[in-house]
Amino acid sequence: MAVGGDVNAKDRVGRTPLGWGISRKHTEIADLLRKHGGKTGEELKAEGK
Repeated sequence: MAVGGDVNAKDRVGRTPLGWGISRKHTEIADLLRKHGGKTGEELKAEGK
């Protein structure tokens, strides 16, 4: 994030870092990603992205 990483980059099946953090119960990481604009794959899909 500090060097311009995409917090909403998707893997080959559409999962984002936030989605992974939530699914693995890494709440501190998920909170940090949210603070930097992180969204789940489902949220991005709903936005048409």
